[in-house]
Amino acid sequence: MIKAVMFDMGGTLEDLHSDGRNERACAYKLFQILKKHGIAIPYRSEWPLWQHVFPQILGYKEEAEYTLMELKPEQLWPDYGFRGIPVDREKLIAVSEEIAHMWEVSYFDRKLREHAAETLQGLKELGLYVAVVSNTASVFQVFSTLEEYGVRQYFDDITLSSIVGYRKPHPSIFKIALAQARLPASECAFVGDTLSRDVMGARKAGFGKVFKIGSFLTPLKDIGQYDGFAPDHEITDIYDVYTILKKELS
Repeated sequence: MIKAVMFDMGGTLEDLHSDGRNERACAYKLFQILKKHGIAIPYRSEWPLWQHVFPQILGYKEEAEYTLMELKPEQLWPDYGFRGIPVDREKLIAVSEEIAHMWEVSYFDRKLREHAAETLQGLKELGLYVAVVSNTASVFQVFSTLEEYGVRQYFDDITLSSIVGYRKPHPSIFKIALAQARLPASECAFVGDTLSRDVMGARKAGFGKVFKIGSFLTPLKDIGQYDGFAPDHEITDIYDVYTILKKELS
């Protein structure tokens, strides 16, 4: 019997989108953060800085997809983003979480997925444990974003790659979430938007039920072959998680 439901964040609980406008917003806000904190850099405007920083962050992202390890912001930004740029390292470390948070909410336009709030409320009314298991480069952004959406109260736990150091589909991030729930994987359901991270990771971890919902990220992340890692339910409305589990638990 399913006793817990764990959700991915971006692309699952949230709809998100990104295009050139988001890059320009990130470039501007990054430059402004440095200016606000008096961190000197050898650039007079945001775009030359962005052209140096952005490829190095993309390089880190590619590396992390392979290693399935996540660095803390205070490691990521000095060692990757600003590598090769003369900058006060200690000052940069002090604002690294601010940069990471800005990046997460600016590189993507985010909003709570339609019917997500009703789904979460319904799952709690069924007496289920509800959690988030998400890959993110910011330590605090997911917590504050859930507060802004008005749904933070529905979650019993939040497990983030930026805190635990492992990225989905690494088995350890799922094991940590299960240890927090104090439940066997067979009694837990997972809901995500990618085969490569969510479905494969949850399946390998032994989750009892797996849901997949499409997002902007799905075709960008699911570019390999994932034979043998199909979800139990492929849904288009997140509310189906509630209706399916309610029927099975009745």
